[in-house]
Amino acid sequence: MKSNTAHRFIALAVTYVVVKLLQYLAGFEYSPFEEGVFTYKFLADVGAWALVYVLVYSLLKKIYAPKKEAAQKTEI
Repeated sequence: MKSNTAHRFIALAVTYVVVKLLQYLAGFEYSPFEEGVFTYKFLADVGAWALVYVLVYSLLKKIYAPKKEAAQKTEI
């Protein structure tokens, strides 16, 4: 269970960096306090976070899953 929590934390941290980098490169700026919520920029921001998080989390699971399975096979 700890590794699942670690994967989620790592995925969240990587997602933050990737989304901020993509927003910087695209010139995208959104502040919910200035522009309000439920605008197209809000949807783009949430969509980018969701897409990048799912991709990063899936990648982390694929990278670390074989090691976990190999460890379980050696225990048998």
